[in-house]
Amino acid sequence: MMTISQKEAREKLNDVALFENGVYVTRNGVAQLYIQTVEARERELQEIEQEKQAIALLQLTLKAQKDVVEGKTHTLEEVLEKLNATRE
Repeated sequence: MMTISQKEAREKLNDVALFENGVYVTRNGVAQLYIQTVEARERELQEIEQEKQAIALLQLTLKAQKDVVEGKTHTLEEVLEKLNATRE
């Protein structure tokens, strides 16, 4: 990521490529603003969503593994029997 002054940001605001990967805008050496393109933000949000889904899948897998270790399982026949019972 880049860091530029407010003056530079104002002068180069029309240069969208400059802000593609995000730019910190500083005043007196202190970051005051962060600018990025819409496309970059959408990619970032998509990556965050994918990460959340991966974590949720991992949590489900760990829960299933724990159930197996604790013997909380059912045979295929038991599951089918329960499904058929709920349909009646």
